[in-house]
Amino acid sequence: MLSGFPASAGTDPDMQIRAYLLAIDGIPLEAVWQAAKLFISGKVRNHNRAFAPSSASFAEQCRRQQAAIAAQSRPRVEPPQPKVAAYKMQLLRDAANGSRSARRELAKMFPDNPIIARATRHEEALR
Repeated sequence: MLSGFPASAGTDPDMQIRAYLLAIDGIPLEAVWQAAKLFISGKVRNHNRAFAPSSASFAEQCRRQQAAIAAQSRPRVEPPQPKVAAYKMQLLRDAANGSRSARRELAKMFPDNPIIARATRHEEALR
């Protein structure tokens, strides 16, 4: 990684590598690899691209990558779906398909619902 930053040519590479290794101790290699790719490709925000990152900056980016990898590997938790009784779902389907009796039944079940009440009143007015 150090050879990708020409302004850092004057630094002792052995000492710099030791500092990096000390800073990233315990961080998974995948996170280290991802962080190195980001620095080399110039995708790390607020980094002077002429210089190699400090060991602290590199370790910080490695930890960010480690957190991103961990977040991606977590299983997605779906929000619980509200449970509706099967007969209510059937009434809704029937009402959507034009059943007047289903709409009346829904209006009895949900008298405060203005949409159902309005549709029921409208049907009764048409009779």
